[in-house]
Order: sequence, then C-alpha cells, then structure tokens
Amino acid sequence: MDDLRIVWLRNRVYDSLELPHKDSFEELLNRDNGKAELLITEYLDETTDDTKRPLIFYTLVVEQDEEIEVECGTLTCYLRNRR
Repeated sequence: MDDLRIVWLRNRVYDSLELPHKDSFEELLNRDNGKAELLITEYLDETTDDTKRPLIFYTLVVEQDEEIEVECGTLTCYLRNRR
C-alpha cells in the first residue's frame, strides 16, 4: 500500500468497525488480484463534488450453532453452543 489515502482509509475503517483482525483490509485489497484496491483508487481519483458517490464499508455478523457431545454420567447429552 503505497497510497497514503488508502492507509488513512484503512485506519478509519478499522476504528469505525472495530475490526479485531488487522489484516482484514489488506485481504480485501488483495482479493481478485487487487481488483478492490484498483476500484478504491479509481474512486478516490475520480470522485468530485459533482458525482458524490458514497463509499461504504460494513461488517456482517453471522451466528453459527455448534452441537457439542458431552458425556453426562451414563447418558450422552448434546449441548448447543451459539457463536
């Protein structure tokens, strides 16, 4: 990442979305051979007051159930663990 605008944007995204993994943004930029980084750079280069297109970053939280087998004396119990 040589573009300081993207570094600044990355830092704002981490702060705003409270991302726990500091490599998430870099992973986004490197997807599809750097297509996302190219699109963001084009957006930063071409956006003027006349076009005013938004650039939106968001996180998606997905809950996942996990079934755990636990031995309870002579019985086998199944517990659900929600992540």
